[in-house]
Amino acid sequence: MSRKKEYEEKEKHGTAQFPVGLHKLTYPAGTDVIFYIHWHQEFEFLVLTEGKVLFTIENREYVMTPGDIVFINSNYLHTAKSVCDGVCSFYAVDFSYQVLNEDIHSIFSKKYIRPVLNDKFIFPEFMPLCDDDAKEWQKDIRRYLHEIDECPEHGLEPFELMIRSRIYAIWDIMTKNGMRAHKDDDIESRYSERLEPVIKYIKENYAYEITLAELAEILPMSEGQFSRVFKQTMKMSPIQYLMRYRILQSCKLLQDTDKKIGEIANLSGFNNISYFNRVFLNTIGCTPKEYRENSSY
Repeated sequence: MSRKKEYEEKEKHGTAQFPVGLHKLTYPAGTDVIFYIHWHQEFEFLVLTEGKVLFTIENREYVMTPGDIVFINSNYLHTAKSVCDGVCSFYAVDFSYQVLNEDIHSIFSKKYIRPVLNDKFIFPEFMPLCDDDAKEWQKDIRRYLHEIDECPEHGLEPFELMIRSRIYAIWDIMTKNGMRAHKDDDIESRYSERLEPVIKYIKENYAYEITLAELAEILPMSEGQFSRVFKQTMKMSPIQYLMRYRILQSCKLLQDTDKKIGEIANLSGFNNISYFNRVFLNTIGCTPKEYRENSSY
């Protein structure tokens, strides 16, 4: 499924350690396009709370009224347009697969995450508000999402355990009510298994300089092919994965040791402390110094 780069959403959802975003938006009467066509790597649940909206996911259209839910899979193009004269409001919960399991190669991920990411298992996409007892599971999802929506939009960390538990519960319900896709092609699953030595290499050597050519040679593949396969499978580029892993390792050192920040940067694979500070801020949402202070109990 090809994607034009200009449609990718750049907004960051949550942090590397807790990659969940909650967005509550209201558009005034007379608004035509609620949001333009875009895609992102995260999963998304969106609940309309006011108005009437024509929601499009890829080439599928759904007319949403208050209480209706849509699920948008990772990397799916989607857009929304108002089809009423009044105010339109919704809230959305965006989250990375890492919320469910950090390791995409784990047995858990192979059973419950990768099939959804790779379109081998199809989750329900449109869940209209319905009082039919046969749709009791949809009511449960709506209730769990509402509990997340009661959290403050820009302060989710204190509610992390509750939010994770609700996302797990929702994922369980979606899994029970989804269906296996009728596809024989299992290329992406094979790619995921093939990338395992690359992931292992990164985890064992992240503190040293690692080049794209070096990673591609492990398989071996050309750098271009390797980058495409890696992003298709891991939902991020090889360099993004490496930087994210380095930052997460630095978080452990900041929290568990008294080492100086410059030393931690070096131990985590950064030979430039300014660059380390910049990547850390972009990934975690605060400086290394602030992270260390806020992690002290």
